[in-house]
Amino acid sequence: MTQLDCKATECRYNKDKMCCRTGITVEGKSAQKSDETYCGNYEVGRDGCACNTSGEPDGTTKITCDAVNCHYNKNRNCDAGSVDIANSVGAGQTKCASFAM
Repeated sequence: MTQLDCKATECRYNKDKMCCRTGITVEGKSAQKSDETYCGNYEVGRDGCACNTSGEPDGTTKITCDAVNCHYNKNRNCDAGSVDIANSVGAGQTKCASFAM
């Protein structure tokens, strides 16, 4: 599992910059840069709440990666030691700031 630092504070799964989900998927199959990626599990929290009450984050998250051009993508799994999910402008509203060609 990978250390995940999530700066998407409006996401319902974000708690103290960690993810309450056991796993996420980074989307952006043909991405050439981080702005072309996004967290496929991003959901705006209800009534502005950024927490998911069903789980507690432990700092590590399984990351499935559809960004086939990323250096860290190994058979659709992220093998980076740590990943930063950041806020972004656009359809996904997030990006994988750790993306590297």
